[in-house]
Amino acid sequence: MHLNVNYGNIEFKSLKYLKNEITYGGYLAALCSPCFILSTSIILDIRISIPMLLISYLLPLIIYSYDYYKDIDKDIKNNSERATFLKRKADRYPFVFTFYSLFLVSLLVLYSNWSMVVFIGAIMAGGILYNVVLKKLTKKIPAFKNMFTALTWALVGAFFPLFYYSMGINLSFIIAFLFIFMRVLNNVMFFDLKDIENDRSEGLKTLPVMLGKKGALNFLQALNVISFIPLVVGVYFNIIDIKGILLLIFLFYSYFYINKANSASSSELEKTAHTLADLEFILWPVVLIAVPFLNIV
Repeated sequence: MHLNVNYGNIEFKSLKYLKNEITYGGYLAALCSPCFILSTSIILDIRISIPMLLISYLLPLIIYSYDYYKDIDKDIKNNSERATFLKRKADRYPFVFTFYSLFLVSLLVLYSNWSMVVFIGAIMAGGILYNVVLKKLTKKIPAFKNMFTALTWALVGAFFPLFYYSMGINLSFIIAFLFIFMRVLNNVMFFDLKDIENDRSEGLKTLPVMLGKKGALNFLQALNVISFIPLVVGVYFNIIDIKGILLLIFLFYSYFYINKANSASSSELEKTAHTLADLEFILWPVVLIAVPFLNIV
C-alpha cells in the first residue's frame, strides 16, 4: 500500500511538472505559430510543408525562451507561478538556446531560401530588439507593446508561406494578416490583464493600465466581434476558402473566457491566459482540418 501511494505521488508530480513545462516553457504559446501558418495555408489553399511548420515553431520558441529567461527575477517579485517554475531550471537555458538555434539553422540550410532567411532574421531581430530597446516606447506610446506583438505574430502567420514558397502577394494574404492581427491583439491585451499592477508600476501604457480591468474587458469584447469582419468579407467575395467561416465559432469561444475574466483573480487570469486564450489558435487548424471528415462544408 505504501509503495502504491509513493508511486501515485511520483506520477502526480511528474504530470504536474510536464504540464508546467508545456505551459510555462513557451511550448504551448510557440505552437500558435505553426497553427497560424497551417490555418492560413488551408483557407488560402497553399501546400503544407512539415519543415516550414518546424521552422515556424522554433522561431517563437527561441524568442519566448529568451523573454521568459530575461524576466525571471522581475516576475518572481510579483509571485508569478511561471517565474517560480522557470527559476528552478534557469541554469539550463544557455544549453536550450544553443539547441534550438542549431536546430533552426539546420532546417534553414536544408529547406529554406534567402528571402525566407532574411524574413526570419528580421522577425527574430525585432523580437530581441523589443526586449532590449523598444519596450521602453510602451511608456510613451499607448498600447505599443500590444500592437508590436500582434504585428509580429500576424506577419509570421500570414506571410510565412509566401516567403517559404517565394510567392507573390495578393489580397488573400492581406485578409489573413488583418484577421490574425486583430485576433492576436485581442489575445495579448487579454494577457496584459494579469500584469496590470506590474505594468502600471513600470509606467507601461498597456490597454488594461489605461482603461482599467472593466474598461479593457469591454474593449476586448468589441474587438472580438470586429476582428471577424475581414474573414467574413473574404469568404463572401470568394477571396478565401469557404471553410474559413467555421472560425466564427471562436467569436463565442473568446466571449466565454473574456466574460469569465470579470470575476477572476490575477492567478486565475494567468492560468486562463496560458490555457484557454492561447488554446484558441491551436484549435483553428483542428476545426479547419476536421471539416472534410464531418462533411460540413
